[in-house]
Amino acid sequence: MEENSKIYDVIIIGGGTTGLFTAFYCGMRDMTTKIIESDSRLGGKVAKFLPEKMIYDIGGIPKITGDNLLAQMEEQAYMHQPKIVYNEWIEEVTKNEDGIFSLASTEGTVHLAKTVIVATGTGRFDPVQPDLANISMYTDKTHHYTMHNPQQYAGKQVMLNSNTRIGIDWALTLESIAEKVYLVNSKKTFQHAADVELERLRDSSVIVKLNSDLQQLHGEDGWLESITIKSKDVEERIKVDHLLTYNGLKMNQTPFDNWGLETDSNRVVVDHQMATNIDGIFAAGDATAYPGKTMLIASGYTEGLTAVNSAKKYINPKAPAQVYSTVIYRK
Repeated sequence: MEENSKIYDVIIIGGGTTGLFTAFYCGMRDMTTKIIESDSRLGGKVAKFLPEKMIYDIGGIPKITGDNLLAQMEEQAYMHQPKIVYNEWIEEVTKNEDGIFSLASTEGTVHLAKTVIVATGTGRFDPVQPDLANISMYTDKTHHYTMHNPQQYAGKQVMLNSNTRIGIDWALTLESIAEKVYLVNSKKTFQHAADVELERLRDSSVIVKLNSDLQQLHGEDGWLESITIKSKDVEERIKVDHLLTYNGLKMNQTPFDNWGLETDSNRVVVDHQMATNIDGIFAAGDATAYPGKTMLIASGYTEGLTAVNSAKKYINPKAPAQVYSTVIYRK
């Protein structure tokens, strides 16, 4: 395995909202910090499930979309320039005889740190991929699994492939942005769709194709030009600039047991200091289990603060219990 020789004060596993705010506060505490994110982008569940949704329960922010919240959180986290690693799934966490932690990823890389903060949630949600031979060539360029930044579809011809109410939601959101919107469903109904949502879809300009399957993507160098769909025995080739697909998600659970962590219902058991059963490993956010735990974005912020303060004291017992932004950033 390739070993990154630099030993960080802390490695944060997970780059969602909890991981990002935790990284920011690590910087306030003068800790060298690395975030390891298993996905190709930061944001965790907010990026996957709430990019266009309004969030109302963040202190001091009356309302904000998931995308805008993540943009602000990334800006905040980057203030202290943490090292960020993408597309690496941590398989093993080992505490060496010298007290340094080795984190081995499935990519064959080993990362080193004095402390670890687990901010993974319960795992990674991977989209169910369409059964199309060449789809990977377009993914992240003109094929997308989330509706990140709806304005990128302005004036474009967009096809959505979904058999759930999420496809309806995306289609109705894009109706006023894109030039034309197609909604292709391999089934005759949409899972979990309410009557009011189906009525809004019928009254919209969205072109709905039921009992239809994607057959082939046409384009070059990752840029879509058209898509062939098939309904019964009839094939139709439609001009398309972007394809969004959502046909459910599959959960890959974080291997807490492999890391030697005590768990309760696949969540990491922590005490009031966010400490786990392994000295030097702390946890925050949806990954944690303790009496009275709430599954809110704001909860992850406070848990991240506590985890960082605990990690700092673990490294340097003489360090202050906490620090204040009004002191650190005063001019």
